[in-house]
Amino acid sequence: MRRILALVIGLIPATLAAEPPTEVRLDSVSYSELASELKSLKGKTVLVDVWGTFCAPCKEKFPKVVGLHEKYSRQGLTVISVSVDPPDDVDARQAARAFLAARRATFHNVLLTDKAEVWQDKWKVIGPPLLFLFDREGRLVARWDDKVDMAEVEKRVAVVLAE
Repeated sequence: MRRILALVIGLIPATLAAEPPTEVRLDSVSYSELASELKSLKGKTVLVDVWGTFCAPCKEKFPKVVGLHEKYSRQGLTVISVSVDPPDDVDARQAARAFLAARRATFHNVLLTDKAEVWQDKWKVIGPPLLFLFDREGRLVARWDDKVDMAEVEKRVAVVLAE
């Protein structure tokens, strides 16, 4: 009985020492601030995921983006998630942050503060999903809109990281 009790007591600290909560932030940035950040990341391979809580395909692919970050960040992949939820809608902002926290998105998460027309014009899209891949020189090497094949994205990420 003492052995069982000792074994059980020995397991308690491991059970109580659960992982600390993951810090997930959602920073408000303008389109120009996002562009500046991308320029500052020269030397890294960067995957930019444009999404919104209103976008079912975005939410479906997001765990795979988190998986790419977890798998390739040590090899130099930097992931930035860009929420295009309405910046002045408090409920949408809270929903975006809750979504990110639930998926443990510990990379840089931003909410664009510009009106939709600004980023739609710059990226020549109506809305998400949208992924951009930049090489270490800061060049756009791949772009995926609408239907995103995450297996294809991963293959391309691996190739760019190996260059």
